[in-house]
Amino acid sequence: MKIKTDFVTNSSSTCFVVMSKGDFTLEKFMVSLGLTEDSPFRDVFEELFVYIKNELIPLHEFISNDKWHKANQSEEDYITSIFSKRTFEKIQDAEKNGYDVYMGRLHSDDGEIISFFCTSSFVIESENLVIDATNDGW
Repeated sequence: MKIKTDFVTNSSSTCFVVMSKGDFTLEKFMVSLGLTEDSPFRDVFEELFVYIKNELIPLHEFISNDKWHKANQSEEDYITSIFSKRTFEKIQDAEKNGYDVYMGRLHSDDGEIISFFCTSSFVIESENLVIDATNDGW
């Protein structure tokens, strides 16, 4: 038997939903955050944007392929098991109003900035963009 005596980590992930009217762009993301070109936090949020953009999977594809989606489980039951009923209602409204809806995951072992957001619960909301990352498993 081996016993590990040095630092042990346990990585984790957090689901998010993106609802975007039109393309999910850096400009739309920054406007939603209220960040200007000269914001000292711009680099942090650019990294978050790139990561989220690369993780986007269309909502229904994400659900049907997710290992946590149970056989015969409705999309509503799946989403409300991860997020709130209100988030499910927002998704339904977004789809009815022509938004593109995606899901993805932030992974805690993908760098300090992404780890910070992975261990946080947040919502970014503007007229043409909603990001719900309230599925904080920490």
